[in-house]
Amino acid sequence: MSRRLVIHVGAQKCASSSLQASLRLVAQASKGALGFCFLNPAQLRNAERALRQNRDIAFDYIDRVLSAQLSPQVVVSHEMLGNRPALVCSIAERALAQHNFDQIVVSGYSRLQSSYHISAFSQWFFRDRKKLHEDLKVLTGFGLDWKKFTALERSLLALSLVGQDRNWFGNYQRFCGGVKSMSESVTVVSSHIPTRSLPYSLLEHFLSSTGLSLDLGDLSSFDVRKNLSFNQSLIYAMSAHLSALRPRQQSFFPRPHEGNRWLFRVCKRLAAADRLMSEFDALFCPHLKQSLVGHLDSRASSSNQQYCDLMSVDFNYFKPSEQAALLTEDELIALAGDIAQSRNSQDIKQFNRQIENACMQSMRAEIVST
Repeated sequence: MSRRLVIHVGAQKCASSSLQASLRLVAQASKGALGFCFLNPAQLRNAERALRQNRDIAFDYIDRVLSAQLSPQVVVSHEMLGNRPALVCSIAERALAQHNFDQIVVSGYSRLQSSYHISAFSQWFFRDRKKLHEDLKVLTGFGLDWKKFTALERSLLALSLVGQDRNWFGNYQRFCGGVKSMSESVTVVSSHIPTRSLPYSLLEHFLSSTGLSLDLGDLSSFDVRKNLSFNQSLIYAMSAHLSALRPRQQSFFPRPHEGNRWLFRVCKRLAAADRLMSEFDALFCPHLKQSLVGHLDSRASSSNQQYCDLMSVDFNYFKPSEQAALLTEDELIALAGDIAQSRNSQDIKQFNRQIENACMQSMRAEIVST
């Protein structure tokens, strides 16, 4: 019996949670035709560490996972694998040699770097005190008044000035190079995530691109959307409050990956804060954010073209807008400085106080209700 293993490598912020939830439902409905396993990140880190040390236990966890899968088609998945090509290639080699798989497909998705960063900010960074303070230190180091910028603007500025872009070409070059010695039994496939302008069914694409064959008819009922966005009022208020805290001051706010369900319940109570957000654009014109996004898209354009050529991906998704421009360090600082000068500190301070109070009231109401 021919057996196929698909190793889904994410990446983070590339619809991985949604795809994993869909695959779990598909596996349940397939009546044994497809097996699915969401891999344990701690066990993967242990395996990676053991591989580096050439220890015998390196494959203990992977062996347990693959031995438990009896289906002819199997998907194993975790988004952290997107940054670990050596571990992925070792898993593929092990599956061929020890677990009777004759076809292995490494599958992953990509995202425009600016969109990737903004999505990561909106889910994690806005409540990550360490990251927020690192960003404001970058701005202070370049002589910029961090209080004149939103936390997202600071994050994009810091990335533009001292950060590194997610390099999809480098990632998939290592994946392809790692499986090259394993003959045609192992292939690597990739694409950008679906967008409003370039829509497609992620689940259908994943199944077809990896060669998984299932007789389930219409797959739309298996489409799941996970990691919905937090309310913009909450994101702004929490990031403003946490940024202003001194290092030793405590906060009861959930940290990244904590309290998501509670925060979503708080979002439903934010009508007062949402009304205040109507003042946001008057205080923070979108020009700086748009310019920084254009800069990041332009900066990554060359490596994105290489990625698209390597993986046969449509470059139109990654193509910078006509208004986008690659800026020098001096131009970035001058742009940010001009924007800062045009903004009123007292107006921003008053706005922060009002929206933080509105969010705090919503949080207290949610705490009382539970």
